[in-house]
Amino acid sequence: MNLGNQRQLESSDLWPLQQENQCDFVSRQFEPRYHAAKPIVKASLSMFGPRALFIGLTRLVVMVASLYAPVVLQQVVSVIKTQSDLQNEVMYVQVASALQYLLFKKTMVLNAKSRKLKSTGEISNLFTSDMWQVLGVPIIVNDIWIIPLQVATLLFMLWQLLGWAMVTGIVVVGVAFIVNRYLATATRNNGKKLMEKKDIRMKVVNEVFGSMQIKLNAWEERYYVKISDFRDDELKSLWMGSCIQAGTIAMNYIAPVALTTVSFASYVLLFKQTLTASKVFTALALFNMIKAPMMLLPEIIAIWMQSLVLYKPQPCRSSNAMAIEVVDGCFGWDADKPFFNHLNVSVKGGELVVLHGSVGEGKSSFCNVLLGELDKYGGSVGVSGRVAFFAQQPWIQNLTIRENILFGLPYDRVKYNNVLEACALAKDLTLFAAGDRTEIGSKGVIVSGGQKARISQARAYYSDADIFILDSPLSAVDAIVQNEIFTKCMLGLLRHKTILLVTHSPEIIGSPYVDRTIEIKDGALVETVNVAKIGLDKSPISPLKARQYFTDDSSEDLLEDGVAVTTVHYQDMMLVSPSVKSPFGGHLEQYCLFTPIDDSQPKTYNETSGKLVVVEEREAGRVSSEVFLAYFNAVGGWSVVIALLVVQSAWQGLQVTSDLWLSSWTSTGSTTTSEEFLDSAQYNILIYTLLAVSSSVMVVFRSLMVSGLCLSKARELVRLSKTTRSTMTHISESIDGAVLMRAFGPKQVRRFERLHQVKVDRNNETNFCSDLAGQWFAFRIQMISASIL
Repeated sequence: MNLGNQRQLESSDLWPLQQENQCDFVSRQFEPRYHAAKPIVKASLSMFGPRALFIGLTRLVVMVASLYAPVVLQQVVSVIKTQSDLQNEVMYVQVASALQYLLFKKTMVLNAKSRKLKSTGEISNLFTSDMWQVLGVPIIVNDIWIIPLQVATLLFMLWQLLGWAMVTGIVVVGVAFIVNRYLATATRNNGKKLMEKKDIRMKVVNEVFGSMQIKLNAWEERYYVKISDFRDDELKSLWMGSCIQAGTIAMNYIAPVALTTVSFASYVLLFKQTLTASKVFTALALFNMIKAPMMLLPEIIAIWMQSLVLYKPQPCRSSNAMAIEVVDGCFGWDADKPFFNHLNVSVKGGELVVLHGSVGEGKSSFCNVLLGELDKYGGSVGVSGRVAFFAQQPWIQNLTIRENILFGLPYDRVKYNNVLEACALAKDLTLFAAGDRTEIGSKGVIVSGGQKARISQARAYYSDADIFILDSPLSAVDAIVQNEIFTKCMLGLLRHKTILLVTHSPEIIGSPYVDRTIEIKDGALVETVNVAKIGLDKSPISPLKARQYFTDDSSEDLLEDGVAVTTVHYQDMMLVSPSVKSPFGGHLEQYCLFTPIDDSQPKTYNETSGKLVVVEEREAGRVSSEVFLAYFNAVGGWSVVIALLVVQSAWQGLQVTSDLWLSSWTSTGSTTTSEEFLDSAQYNILIYTLLAVSSSVMVVFRSLMVSGLCLSKARELVRLSKTTRSTMTHISESIDGAVLMRAFGPKQVRRFERLHQVKVDRNNETNFCSDLAGQWFAFRIQMISASIL
């Protein structure tokens, strides 16, 4: 607090989460219970049940003690409640960490069949709106049984005060519960429809944002209409939800008023009893105490119903063992229609195997077979050693070029420069303001398709894996760059590695430097051994014309763009990878196949050079008047605000008038006879009832007005969330690259899981500290109030 008074607080000023509240610790405690019990509810009860029971017992003490409200006892209750709220917040943080980690881990092992059923947008919704609905359950888990118990206790105390007249009050409570149950069911059904419509809209939006063809063909208006239709359909469900919410809010106010009115009316009119001021104000105190739980109960039921939609268990993917060959394999996306039948293939270590075939024959599916992504219905499959995978659609992270290539591995200057040169990226880096430290944006927005493909290839080659599965790595580059990469990478850097190369290039398919070619046709593999390679010199020269082989007559030639290239003769070539153990053991600069990269002098860049994403700015000091004016205009301006003030004032005035009327009426009980009091009872009850009904009508009107006028504004304001919430944007990126992560091995999957844990902890730190500061402030306000009293 002192530091906050001195300067603006930064994220580094916050104290870190305790070890038992950190995502890594919680997930390691939660995961064995989840695998042992399987249903997530049982696993949650196993880990968090004792804490929830302890919280429930403390809140039970709070509820019982709050019925007797002396000042000293009230302070004791406040202390216990503060501890209960703290423990509740701790449990919330732990449940959030456990569920978010478990959900992220499951997305990392989703197989291809599950990915077909769930789009990236649908999975992203699970981490955002759906997750926060589920996380509301730990907060209200004890209220589910404490609030009904509190209502029952208060009704019993009212029965002791008003006698059998409270039977009608109990009927009112029963009717209110029935209506609330109907509203809760409607909320659940509408919430389910809303989530389905939201998933459909998010799927279309992701497709639009990820397709440059829409911009190329000027289809924006057409897709805008399509997205608007889905959005309008979603808004219908939002409007229905707002109406249901308005009805729920109205019931929160109508039920206590109806309970008071019916109880007093039956006490006077049915049982012919005289209301005294002592009974009225004692009953009103109890009615005011019962108002809060009756208002909270519908909201709790709604949260519980919405969470039930999301607590349905989904089947988990079982990991497949990996071997070096495929024996009598049967694979596919659907067990009824296998894609491959009786598949048999083996690849020896160090072989360069080319996979080719017509479009749609299953080349990428065969790569997925080796990666364990297709469902296996028979036979055995696997790949020995460490695997590096290049996907047909390159996956790029929203990081710098260097971070994309390193992919979590330590930086090795020589190895890194060799990979850049082999992938023909050295010249491209000179075009960027910050070189390889340039941020390439979401999905590589600032680089071309060929550059994305070469960056993805560089990531695979830098991994120094044993086996490289390359799905059409050369399709996005021109013929010259294609031949250069084939020469320097497949025949150079990866000379002693096992390579499965998917390509349509007839020159590569017919190259004598390819060990074998495999053609996929009608779900079957046709192998061809390259007899031309037998007895071939071990030089990595490709029969294709790369940039170095345009002429043999002169030592230097010029390309069309005026770039000079040096002719490399066959006898001058040397092995690029002198070591079988590691293709990066040698210094490739000394060989004439590569152009040396001079990095002896470290390059300096501006602080903002190459940066696309900057740290989000925060305003310091007091909130300016412009912000309040923006909020004022967002809700509709003067007309809406005045209308709301009139309705709110009318409701509050009717509330006060009804209390004054009741006080005036009951005060006559001590100055008049019982007969005179009962004679005027019908008139007074009628006036009191009219005031109560008018107050309820104002509540309904106010709720509908707020829901209708402020729906779109509220949706916009909800987006103004905490800045730490933006750290969760890596989820959709991780989902898109899950196959590639798994292909690179469990080490990469664990790295992304640890990254997710750090982001979850960072988000929870802010929320946890904010809640603690709020409780600190509330406790001191209560102590000051007690001192004044």
